[in-house]
Amino acid sequence: MFEIHVRPMLVAHCIRCHGDEKQEGNLALSSMAVLIQGGESGPTIVAGKPNESLILEALRHESLEMPPDSQLDTEVIEGIEKWIAAGAPWPEDVVLKSPPKLTEEDREWWCYQPINDPKPPVLTESDWCRSEIDYFILKKLSEKDLTPAHEADPVTLARRVHFAITGLPPDDATIAAALSGDFDYEALVDRLLESKSYGANQSRFWLDLVRYAETDGYRADAGRPEAHYYRDYVIDSFNDDKPYDRFIREQIAGDEIDPGNREALIGTMYLRHWIYEHNNRDVENQWHEILSDITETTSDVFLAQGLKCARCHDHKFDPLLQKDFFRFKAFFAAFQPSEDHPIADVPTRKTYQEKFAAWEAATADIRQRLHEIEFPVLLKHATREGFDKFIPEIQTMIRKRVHQREPYEHQIASLASRQFDLPYEKLDQWLSDEAKVERQTLLAKLAEFDAIKPAPLPTMNFVGSDVGPVAPVTYITDDKDQKPIAPGFLTLLDPSDAQVTPMPEPLRSTGRRTALADWIASEQNPLTARVFVNRVWQQHFGRGLVETSSDFGRLGIPPSHPALLDWLASRFMEDGWSVKKLHRRILTSATYRQTSLRPIDDSVREIDPENRLLWRMNPRRLSGEEFTDAVLMASGEIERTRRAIYKPVKRNSPDPLLAAFDAPDRIRSVGKRHRTTTSTQSLLLANGGWARDRAAAIAKRFRSEDAETFVEKLYLSLFGRSSSRDEVLMATAFLNQYASETPVDSLPDSEKLAEMPGTKANGTNANAVDLKPGAPIAICLPASDMLPDEDFTIEAVVMLRSLYPNADVRTVVAHWNGNQNSPGWSLGVTSTKSAYQPRNLILQLVGKTEDGDKLHYEVVASNLRPELNKPYYLAARVKLSDTSDQGITFYLKDLSDKDAKLQTAQATHSVTHGLRSVHDLTVGGRSDKHQWDGLIDSIRLESKPRDLAKLAQADSPEGLPQYLIDWRFENPENIGLDSSGHGNHALAKTAAPNHQTPHDHARVALVHALLNSNELIYVD
Repeated sequence: MFEIHVRPMLVAHCIRCHGDEKQEGNLALSSMAVLIQGGESGPTIVAGKPNESLILEALRHESLEMPPDSQLDTEVIEGIEKWIAAGAPWPEDVVLKSPPKLTEEDREWWCYQPINDPKPPVLTESDWCRSEIDYFILKKLSEKDLTPAHEADPVTLARRVHFAITGLPPDDATIAAALSGDFDYEALVDRLLESKSYGANQSRFWLDLVRYAETDGYRADAGRPEAHYYRDYVIDSFNDDKPYDRFIREQIAGDEIDPGNREALIGTMYLRHWIYEHNNRDVENQWHEILSDITETTSDVFLAQGLKCARCHDHKFDPLLQKDFFRFKAFFAAFQPSEDHPIADVPTRKTYQEKFAAWEAATADIRQRLHEIEFPVLLKHATREGFDKFIPEIQTMIRKRVHQREPYEHQIASLASRQFDLPYEKLDQWLSDEAKVERQTLLAKLAEFDAIKPAPLPTMNFVGSDVGPVAPVTYITDDKDQKPIAPGFLTLLDPSDAQVTPMPEPLRSTGRRTALADWIASEQNPLTARVFVNRVWQQHFGRGLVETSSDFGRLGIPPSHPALLDWLASRFMEDGWSVKKLHRRILTSATYRQTSLRPIDDSVREIDPENRLLWRMNPRRLSGEEFTDAVLMASGEIERTRRAIYKPVKRNSPDPLLAAFDAPDRIRSVGKRHRTTTSTQSLLLANGGWARDRAAAIAKRFRSEDAETFVEKLYLSLFGRSSSRDEVLMATAFLNQYASETPVDSLPDSEKLAEMPGTKANGTNANAVDLKPGAPIAICLPASDMLPDEDFTIEAVVMLRSLYPNADVRTVVAHWNGNQNSPGWSLGVTSTKSAYQPRNLILQLVGKTEDGDKLHYEVVASNLRPELNKPYYLAARVKLSDTSDQGITFYLKDLSDKDAKLQTAQATHSVTHGLRSVHDLTVGGRSDKHQWDGLIDSIRLESKPRDLAKLAQADSPEGLPQYLIDWRFENPENIGLDSSGHGNHALAKTAAPNHQTPHDHARVALVHALLNSNELIYVD
């Protein structure tokens, strides 16, 4: 009876918590003696009396509930009842033991096996294969009598790989190349991997994993102003193809392995992304939660092991012991958030610390007395959350000076001190007269030692470090014996304590994190390379070879292609842990190039309905960041607004669009985002202001095009393909119908032209266009090859009413979008806080120099200064090939004074060619910024340099002016009329800033509809 009913039940369900090693509730169930003795609730059994035996009450869930998870089967409970009724016979000298915590089955689980280096399968038919990856895929397909899909067309591939690598849609040149007969897909992959956009896209996946955010979380959600350095570090690391093993080491222990390297220190910001409650008085519990969070995140991110489930007990399914959690946590036991961490190598630190120690020794008594005077008063008047609300034990820790604290005390005291400030600036208000005098005397004495005090080392905030060379002791939380736990790895892989190499003394660090980083980044670690290559595979196919990318345990899903996973992991390490080479291997495979449009037939539906064997490519929905960037690319706004990856990540105030498209809250590590398609997304795009504004911006970008060209450019910019004839016809019919049914908005009363004052002195009485920042007149000329690329002369008659209060420029005319990475030029007048002084006539140039093809931005100042509210003739003669002081000549003349002389000024420059912009030529501003406030009477542009100090004559070397543009702004019905004869008439919108014609409304509506289309939001 004992062997049939009792031993199996107790060993399977009870002994782990009530055996020799552990006795919850002081209850053991391993022998008859301890059963009779019982625990906190009394004897467990009464032989012969089942109804008086507590064990039966617990098994029946009548009082206590054991096992706590679920009640055992009735047959098992009845067997125990019969055994007790029979007198509870127990074999002599039998003591039940817990089953081994780690079994052979555990040790044989696939992810703990050494990484193999399998050879690609040999196949009889392999024409489809382009790389070794394809042999592994094709073998699995063949075993199921499945075949791969054909290759996607070049335009689809170009769009797919563009988003995969850069997170951006393809540009016009890439689309044109894809449509050509000699499209080089692999060259495109290489080019995209070398683009700066690659790192910005790749970083998104990593930032999800490490739960990067720029705020604390909780209700206050205070900002973290230095956090963005980590984001930029991740972007740069991927762009530089930093080896992944180095990337691991820098983030876990950059301060120990390379203390003089600023980049390595920024890497340790990985350790700072935990949530933090600014007014939590339970400081010790919050600190342990922080260390546990770092422990769990590190296990998830690098090893795909669910250590979190082993925090309170041994993992119920995986071979992860509770002890493993605390062995792992012990690596971080000495962790110390640092806000002023020195950036210096070991020799530099040693020299500094020796000098600083000498200063400390010389001033010890002075500083001690100052502390006695100042610190108690400062604590009494501490601001923000204050000091007096902490429990006495923590107050005692805080009162101690840093060198008097134990390591753990300093961790707690420094965390608590984040909740209050000490108002040194008000100290004199609270000190007695005697104390003030003594304090000033002490400060004066302290200053006498300034000569021996070393200059501080450069420092960095918001990094990770250690509290010192000695770590606080780690214990298992519920261990009554409080047995110290040494740092160690997963017991199944290495049951011994970790070997920690002491750090050089000047680092004042334990070396524990370096030991952990070296183990994680080791080629002998069976998890690290597998986990990362699986994450990259998931990134490109929507599903990893191991579908549960952050859980390689039994609750996860075993790999669909285990040999391929190991082959990729082996190549990854063989390639020096190069992430770019890993991407290239995957992206150039025939597997990745398959079409996603292959329909599922009955046989495929029966064999592999979820496409785990990859008989076609998986279509995917764009992430919120990709969608945002794609729309900003289409509207031409991405250079001005920056990419979505640079948006602030606020835990309690997430970006509405990104949140709707499943961006995580960055509270916990996320290995794979949800990819939902919901009505919320559609409603946000249909009704949200952001989508409406972007639709208007896209329509504005192509406003000068006729309807068919507008549709063609719209499809290219949004979908990366040309529109079909049917699509053009449907779109133009929609535009016409929408416009015909849209009422005309009433225009506000506004004067289009005004008289240029003061010009009667020169015998003229000219009209001028009246421009105000944000006013109802906007004048521009669409970009064309007719506009100058090198030499030119620009002339204008203007009157300026005001300057900006800052350093912005009042722009007269510009062929530039204001971005220093885009070519162009702009003529304008400086404002109040300009480095070139106010009212300075300047020319801004962006182009190429004699030194190479890299764009160069420069400001050429004339030091000619037009006064406000006076009419002036101003001009610039630009000869780019001449970089001497004769290259650029400025002209200025006061038209209100008939006796005024023409002023001239000459200046050097560096730009020699490549000046032509692809953006519109605009009057009175550029990109809706740097706007003119005043009158502009005329604009004249000539594509050669002309000396305007000389009278133009037909027989002169320069001949008569041959203007490309001659805008005089005389006719209110046709403000932008060009009198040059070249037909370069300006587009002059004389409406309020938000005013639109029915035709404009129709175009915006069409764009808005296409922003909601699946073709934009999904990638095939």
